[in-house]
Amino acid sequence: MLSAYVNASDVEGADQFFRRLKQEGFVPNVVTYGALIKGYAKINNLDKMMEKYEEMQACGIKVNQTVLTTVMDACGKNRGFGSAVVWYKEMEACGFPPDQKAKNILLSLAKTAEEQDEAIQLAGNLDQSSDEVNRVSRFVDEDSDDNDDEDEYDE
Repeated sequence: MLSAYVNASDVEGADQFFRRLKQEGFVPNVVTYGALIKGYAKINNLDKMMEKYEEMQACGIKVNQTVLTTVMDACGKNRGFGSAVVWYKEMEACGFPPDQKAKNILLSLAKTAEEQDEAIQLAGNLDQSSDEVNRVSRFVDEDSDDNDDEDEYDE
């Protein structure tokens, strides 16, 4: 149900539903928090996105790679390449080797030659030639909302 609200761009409705479920005794998990985080990221409300992220952690719920990638993408798009780098490194610190999606996000946000060099260095062993890296960096929003079904929120 949370995903339905989020997919309909009714994040406030999703948040109200989430609060009501908690009042009725539902114990949230990374999937339910992830749906809300994704929703707030989708509407560029980074304050609420981070509020839900911190609330999830305060409840002792371990983050997963999907949530970290969502936060990395939203912060990078709204706050710049440096913010994406911070979250990319956080992903590694949490024990999740960044996947190709995270690498593509990082590469797509790199605008200057310095940023591109840093992104390529961080991304490490890419399965792409340098021509493909340049192609990826031109498609900033390659798979943000088109492949929502790949996210691990509605399991």
